Amino acid sequence: MSHNETNRTPIKKNLALIFIFILLLTLTGCEEQSFHGIQKKIRRGLTPGKHTEEAEDDEEKEEPEIISPYYDSHLKLSVTESGYDVFKPARGAGYDYRYGPSILLNDDGSMDAWFSSAGDGTQELDWILYLHSDDKGETWTDEKIVLSPTPNSKDAMSVCDPDVFYHDGYYYIGYTSTIDPTGQGICNNVFIARSENPDGPFLKWDGKGWGGPPEPLVCYDGVWNGWGVGEPSFVLLGDVLYVYTTRDAGAADNQRVRSTEVRTVKLDREDWPNELKFKGYAVIRTDTPKDPSANSSSPKYYGEEYIYSDCDSWDVAYVEEYQKFVAVCTNRRFNSGSCLLYYDSNDGVYFERISELNENVICGCHNCGIMSDGSGHIKKGDPVMAGYAYAGQGGSSWGVWATRFAPLSIGISNLPDRSEEELENMKVSMTRGSRRSSQDAIFITADNLVSMCYEGYSFNLGCSWVDSNRIYHRADASRVTFSGYDENLISVEGNTVTALSAGKTYITIEYEGLTRQICLCIMDPEGMRASKLTRFYSPVDSYEAAISSPYASAIRPIVTYGDYSIRELGYAEISAMGVTFTPDDAAICEVRKDGQIIPLSPGKTVITVSCSDGLSYRVPVIVTE
Repeated sequence: MSHNETNRTPIKKNLALIFIFILLLTLTGCEEQSFHGIQKKIRRGLTPGKHTEEAEDDEEKEEPEIISPYYDSHLKLSVTESGYDVFKPARGAGYDYRYGPSILLNDDGSMDAWFSSAGDGTQELDWILYLHSDDKGETWTDEKIVLSPTPNSKDAMSVCDPDVFYHDGYYYIGYTSTIDPTGQGICNNVFIARSENPDGPFLKWDGKGWGGPPEPLVCYDGVWNGWGVGEPSFVLLGDVLYVYTTRDAGAADNQRVRSTEVRTVKLDREDWPNELKFKGYAVIRTDTPKDPSANSSSPKYYGEEYIYSDCDSWDVAYVEEYQKFVAVCTNRRFNSGSCLLYYDSNDGVYFERISELNENVICGCHNCGIMSDGSGHIKKGDPVMAGYAYAGQGGSSWGVWATRFAPLSIGISNLPDRSEEELENMKVSMTRGSRRSSQDAIFITADNLVSMCYEGYSFNLGCSWVDSNRIYHRADASRVTFSGYDENLISVEGNTVTALSAGKTYITIEYEGLTRQICLCIMDPEGMRASKLTRFYSPVDSYEAAISSPYASAIRPIVTYGDYSIRELGYAEISAMGVTFTPDDAAICEVRKDGQIIPLSPGKTVITVSCSDGLSYRVPVIVTE
């Protein structure tokens, strides 16, 4: 080989690489921008709407990555035994469940667990219940309701889907809730509260601090009839918190899209909930379109595509031994063919589906969790456990589910081991339990969650305690205490409340270590009508709408009335109240009559939102590619 040929060879190789790079860019740019095209982009780890230079800047600021020896390997999970029921619905009971467990393993081997449980059945759909075990799950303490909705607030309808982590002296509990005007449980947001004790009392994040009326940690900004965001999960790695949330909403073409979103934040500030940064979509879990003409060797696939069908929320942990994140959920939930499903990830942002778990898993399962420590870590040598709710074979009654804990093993393999996808789950019927024998109080509540009165009026606050069978008992008034209220608005003597001045205040009632908040609204007899609109405002500081986003953004105003009640407007209310949406620059975006934002070109504009009562507000909209 001549000297000149030696010099030219690298140039030829570089030119070839440049050509291939340009070709790939061209193909990517021409890729179909349909819904399924967007899904493919997300599955490859691209985030629609995120500017490339911004992404490069983020990468430049990161520390050099240390590659794990297991980087190219994959986790292998197995349910080693069928496990045991930690909860059985009582015979003859209506709604009776403990789903979506968050299971925390303490350093001394004890365990804490939080569950969604049935609420009062009328005003509040779900409460969050707590259990503790000192003997590795062999026995558990009596139940205790540790979190309930705050009446007349943004989480008034329910608190459910708990996940808990521990940091710097506090237990933080994330949960799902809504003030859905239709009562269907749509338009959910993610909230968070904290306590120095695992069983509370918990103080909710109020947008500025801890303890006021709740404000979302992650606010849903999608179309009005979408399920929304919720079902949070947390992993703490160093001082960075990874926050995983479900988004279940509509695309611009009205197709339903399901994903798991990832956000991160450093926990170096008291107001860290305001600093969450969106990192991308961990996975798309949209139901796979059924193609009856597709040939498949397995009913769980068509072609090479895995079939997602009613795949629910994630619970995520960090496996220290293998330096990987693991996520568990269920697929085909409530179905006789349901399974546990797991994923792994090296960076905690982009996940790969690994396999189903069918062996030792009871059919009809849904809403599962994986045990980890207070940081969301599974340390080498720790016992590992999965928890899930299930209906069992033939179980068809909604809201009547048992909850099972089963031991897991975690290993490693060179390639994803999907051998369990050929196996069947356990076709076992759920068995009901007897009525709980304990008659101890598990919750305290008031006769009226929201009380209305006028200045100068006095009344007695009647309270009741609830046992584990959801039977209400009148509380001894001498053992109930009241605190946390605005002393300028009311005074309390015994259980007698006197209204001093017009306004809205919350009262914390306590009985034998159980607490909850109720709301008191004092009206000015000569003031405004209860039905008069007093405030009309945005639930978010700004909206982002990406032209290539898999989701549609929408403006849904919040209103307050003269009786201090709060409401989010659905489409019917938007129409009835004559709400209009006017962009300053119609070339950037349009807004439909129902509030859906139609992004047209990248840029920034401001939308004026007005209603027939003469109130209005302005909210920025940022449109990206």
